[in-house]
Amino acid sequence: TIDATLCPLCQQDNRCGNIAPCNNQASCWCRSPEINFSEALLKQIPNEAKGKACLCKACALALHNDAV
Repeated sequence: TIDATLCPLCQQDNRCGNIAPCNNQASCWCRSPEINFSEALLKQIPNEAKGKACLCKACALALHNDAV
């Protein structure tokens, strides 16, 4: 079972604003212009978690920086 509140890479709280009780997508960290969800970054997400759980900001930034 995939927990939508946990990052599929590090299993820490992903702090996803899209699934927060207020469901305020505008406040989610993933809307920041510093985050680029490249194809290489998205390939790091396990298939069983795709479309079910978001990365946390730390993993997204670390993987983005590794790809640059």
